[in-house]
Amino acid sequence: MKKENEPEISLEEEYAGDALKKLKGKLKDAEAKSKEYLDNWQRAQADFINLRKQDEKAKEEFVKFAEAKLVGELIPVLDSFNIALSQGHKDLEPIYNQLLGVLKSSGLEELDPLGEDFNPRLHEAVSVSSVEDESRDGKVIEVFQKGYSFSGKVIRPAKVSTGEFKN
Repeated sequence: MKKENEPEISLEEEYAGDALKKLKGKLKDAEAKSKEYLDNWQRAQADFINLRKQDEKAKEEFVKFAEAKLVGELIPVLDSFNIALSQGHKDLEPIYNQLLGVLKSSGLEELDPLGEDFNPRLHEAVSVSSVEDESRDGKVIEVFQKGYSFSGKVIRPAKVSTGEFKN
């Protein structure tokens, strides 16, 4: 039934209006799917970037582990040089210094804790000696074997003697 001031709508216009509504619905659905696909793609791209970063970090850790293993195997060589140098073989000193320099440039640090407070994470107490001076109580008073750390991690604690003050 037609109202008074309402324009007359033909069947063609009515079908066009229905088709337009359907097209608008399809467009809305397509836009929603498009947004979903974009969100999924962005998430996948972020996951890929994070995975690449994790992979790079794992490679770096592996290289550090391999370097630490090699440096750990060279420490006895340094010990042999130290023994030879202490026995007067000063002709070996340039070779020792060269080897030590290369290892230090890779991240090796010597732990020579003479006079420091004893720290069980850095030092291995081989003996305890009585000291007369109370200020030397709990201090490293002799180093039997240097310790080494590599990239901030102790790979061999220093073997030391600590002082113990007794009244």
